[in-house]
Amino acid sequence: MKRWVLFLLLVPSAYFFNLWAQALTVEGVIYDDYTKKPVGFAVLVIPEAKISRRIAGSGAYSVVLPGPGTYTFNISSPGLRPISRKIEVKTNLKQDFYLEIAAVKGETIVVRTTKEIQKVSRNTLDVNQIKEAPATLGDSIGALATLPGVIRSGGFFGPLIIRGAPEIGNRYFIDDIPVLNPQHFGGLQSVISNDLIQDIDLYSSSFPAQFGLAYGAVIDINTIDNVEEFGGNIDIGLISSNFLLKNKWGHSATGDVRTASETQENKSKNTGYWIVSGRLGYLSLVVPVILRVVTGQREFQLPEYYDYQLKGKWFFDEQGKHAITLLFFGSYDTFRFIRENLSPEEKQKRIEEGADPLGSEFRFQNRISSHSQGIYYTYRPSSKLENKLIAYNSLNYSLFYIDILDKPPGLDNSYDVSIEPHVFGLKDKILVNWSDFGQLRSAVEYNLFYFRASGYTQTLRTGLVSRGQPDIGNPNLFQRVNLDFQGQNHLISGYLENRFRFGSLEITPGVRTDYLERTRTATTAPRGLVAYEFPSKTTLAAAGGLYYSFPQTNQFFFNRPFVQQPQVVVTDYLKPERARHTSLSLEQVFDLLSIKIEGFYNEFYDLARPLDGAANNGRIYDNSGRGRAQGIEIFLRKDQWDTQEAQFFGWASYTYSRSQVLENGKWRPFEFEQPHSIKLIGGFRWRGNQIGARFEFFSGFPYTEIIGSQCTPGFACAGGPNPVNRYSQIYDLDNPYAKRFPFAHRLDLRYTRITNYSWGSFRWYIEVINVYNYVPINQQRWNYNRPYEPGVNPKVQRNEQALSLIPNFGLEWRF
Repeated sequence: MKRWVLFLLLVPSAYFFNLWAQALTVEGVIYDDYTKKPVGFAVLVIPEAKISRRIAGSGAYSVVLPGPGTYTFNISSPGLRPISRKIEVKTNLKQDFYLEIAAVKGETIVVRTTKEIQKVSRNTLDVNQIKEAPATLGDSIGALATLPGVIRSGGFFGPLIIRGAPEIGNRYFIDDIPVLNPQHFGGLQSVISNDLIQDIDLYSSSFPAQFGLAYGAVIDINTIDNVEEFGGNIDIGLISSNFLLKNKWGHSATGDVRTASETQENKSKNTGYWIVSGRLGYLSLVVPVILRVVTGQREFQLPEYYDYQLKGKWFFDEQGKHAITLLFFGSYDTFRFIRENLSPEEKQKRIEEGADPLGSEFRFQNRISSHSQGIYYTYRPSSKLENKLIAYNSLNYSLFYIDILDKPPGLDNSYDVSIEPHVFGLKDKILVNWSDFGQLRSAVEYNLFYFRASGYTQTLRTGLVSRGQPDIGNPNLFQRVNLDFQGQNHLISGYLENRFRFGSLEITPGVRTDYLERTRTATTAPRGLVAYEFPSKTTLAAAGGLYYSFPQTNQFFFNRPFVQQPQVVVTDYLKPERARHTSLSLEQVFDLLSIKIEGFYNEFYDLARPLDGAANNGRIYDNSGRGRAQGIEIFLRKDQWDTQEAQFFGWASYTYSRSQVLENGKWRPFEFEQPHSIKLIGGFRWRGNQIGARFEFFSGFPYTEIIGSQCTPGFACAGGPNPVNRYSQIYDLDNPYAKRFPFAHRLDLRYTRITNYSWGSFRWYIEVINVYNYVPINQQRWNYNRPYEPGVNPKVQRNEQALSLIPNFGLEWRF
């Protein structure tokens, strides 16, 4: 009996000892071949061992292989040329890799990447970080809200507010093409597939000279530019589904690799690639069921949307000097809500609940479509020069219609706006590596903005005194503006910047100029950056400059419900909006761990603000707006190693900021000012499992207190023909946005499971947004059925009908 027990103990022990004895370790460093420095970020994939590893900080890697054999090392890094190298491993091995810059066909032609231009006031998220961030619905732009200094104006949804600048001061680009509608219906999901994205650069402020027509922030989305083999994915989520397919035109492109002891081998003969992707939203099918269960509400109308993307690239010579790239992307959103023929009992119930009697019966429709096309010709004659010629076109259409059916006679508060803002652009970009310490970047660009509008809209006589929808039943707030015009604006732009690097010192002076033909106005915007990296991997940097935006070319004026003002494009009296940014950054890197402290001070001048047209000779806007924002951000980040090893990763940030607007000679808080914000995003990964969490604690938004009421003209309390009472709010205009809602917080949890197969992988996840179902106090609830009474009407309270606890799930097949 003892022999059998000994046998049973020794056999498994010998088996596992044998496995352990056969395991081999390969380690080394991945370098940037041009700078000879370790890469800041890379991905290492060894399919035979089912290893996928993210490498950050020092560029060092270490993998444990199951035993001797031949393994394929696939390595990629943003801006660098991917490599694929088969290595026979017999014993423990030390192996370094060198990645060339710029992926080309045939002979090695190296062009220095633009990723090194600026780090201050810039954060980058790659596709993995985008998809794994909890409570973003896997959305690329939504994931940016996990970064310091970024908030969403609608809480969980809504446009991005970045460092206290209005959202219309931000600009979005996809591969150099300006994007009018970056998100479906202003905040649901982005209009581009996550898997088509290589990374997103968020310039919170102090962005370089290559970006223009923005005075707030820049969101620069870069799509993938390399396809090694046929593949794709299908992603099914709660509110939408995505797909992506990709392949090469030619045969496999293995890339060039040079190890520490070998020269270049396996030259590529790639002829290009094609990619097709898209998304279909089905909110109207799934979400109402969940809302009925969670909130008990039964009346829902939700938007429907889709988007598409196609990209192709062709090389036309063996040396990869000439390439053509085509990019097409577009989106379509529609939302229609009609409520009419309510019974007298239903109307009375709404009135008793304090609902707006003007909202009992209405017709609402919003339809937005956007279609963009770009063609890129890239010429790389040598490692010293790159010239890229870009022609793009963006066709946009927007319909906004609302009509209150039960309004009293004489009240004209309806909208019927059809807008077609189109943009054509031609840009020539040049990059010259004129020495080992200098890189010149410049471009010239021509834009034709063609606008057509019809119908009529309502213009606010003054700025909004409180966040959210204005009181459309108050005739004193609005003036009707008829629209029947078309116009063109011609814009000529150019920029020049030179990056100097002397050892650890980097200096990048730059300048940008824009000329608007309509107003015959030219702007000159000097910008610059200075950075010094100490041997301890401590980097001190400063950046800033001047920034301009012409209201006549700002298409975001056309895409804001209730404040759409397309007639701004034909005004010749508005000056360019301008800003001055200053940023100072201190960053310390410890391999996978980094900490960055950054301060900023931004001033905004000559912002376009609404006017009472009847009192200002028909002018509906002027340049009287002014604002300022200042703050400090502390950002701690921990990157990850091998996905098969147990490890923690994530980031944490604290932001203190003050953003103010000058109004009537006094500084008052910006409507989305958030002085304090703490964000904790973390994950723990082991083998094919991952648990993620996101916690946020932040200040409430400011609001203008309601201090009185008046009977709305046309209603019974004012002697009007409408048989019901309706009271309009009177705000404390002497102290706008002087009150603030309490602090709020939220915890989100997510579990992800990934299983690898011979054909690819299957990934599924479940998450719960706002786990403990916390509903913040964030509204002044006004009862339209009764006059103002302190402590009774209005009530500062929670929005009990808001969807707070949100379950979500997703399935992804990758092949």
